[in-house]
Amino acid sequence: MRLLDNEIAIVTGGGQGLGLSTATYLAEHGAKVAILDLDATNAAKQAESLSGVGHIGIRCDVTNGEERIAAIKKVLDTFGTIDILVNNAGIQYHSEAENMPEEKWLNVVNVNLNSVMFMSRDVSHTMIKNKKGSIINIGSIASFQAMPGRTVYSATKTAVLGLSRNLAVDWGQYNIRVNTVCPGYHDTPLLRAYIDNGKLDPEVIKGRIPMRRLGLANDIGKAVVFFASELSEYVTGQAIMVDGGYTTYGAAAAIV
Repeated sequence: MRLLDNEIAIVTGGGQGLGLSTATYLAEHGAKVAILDLDATNAAKQAESLSGVGHIGIRCDVTNGEERIAAIKKVLDTFGTIDILVNNAGIQYHSEAENMPEEKWLNVVNVNLNSVMFMSRDVSHTMIKNKKGSIINIGSIASFQAMPGRTVYSATKTAVLGLSRNLAVDWGQYNIRVNTVCPGYHDTPLLRAYIDNGKLDPEVIKGRIPMRRLGLANDIGKAVVFFASELSEYVTGQAIMVDGGYTTYGAAAAIV
C-alpha cells in the first residue's frame, strides 16, 4: 500500500545513511523526494536511484541561510509545493566536557539544532499557506539518556524534542504536525566505521537490545512514513523510539 502518492518531501542529509534510507522509503510510498546534501554530485546520484521518477538532489548546507532559501526555492519551482520535511542532517563530536572546544560545540549546535529550527521555519511558510504539512525531526536515544563523551550531541538531540513539541503547539492550528523519530543503534556505514576502528563492540550493544539485533536502515524510514502519512493525522508533538527496546534498560544501557 502506497501511503504518500503525489506528496512532496524534503530530506536533509539525505545522501547517505539513515537519510538515504528514509528518502528511499518515502519514494517507495509514492512521494517525490528532494535530497538535500553537502555533496551535490552524490545528492543527484542518490535522487536518481530512488524508485519512481522526478526526484531531485540539491547541494545545501543547512546551516547557511542563503543555501536553505535557494534549495527550498528549487523544490517549489520544481514541484510547486512542500508537504513533508525530514530534518535528518546531523553530526557528532566526541569529547570530555572539560576539554570541549568551543568552536566544535557551536558547530554541532548549529547543525543539529539551529538548522532544524530554521529549515522548519523556512518551509513552514508554504505549509501554513496550504494549511497542511508534516515535519519529522530526527532525534536520538541520546535525546533521553546521557552517553559518555556525547555532551554536545545529547544536548542538541534533547533540545530537538523540546523544539518539536513547541512547533507542534505553534503550528497545530495550521494543520502542520511536528513529530520526532529517535533512532537507536542502526547498521549504517557510520556505525560500521566505529565498529571497524574498535570503538564499538556490536555484540555488547546487541546484548543490551531486547530484540538482540542492530536496527536496519529502513526501520527509520518506516517510522518517518507513519508520521508523514494520514496514518498519524491526529498525532503531533510526539516522539517515537526506534531502538529495539534499548532505552528500556534505562541508564545502565548507556555503555558507549
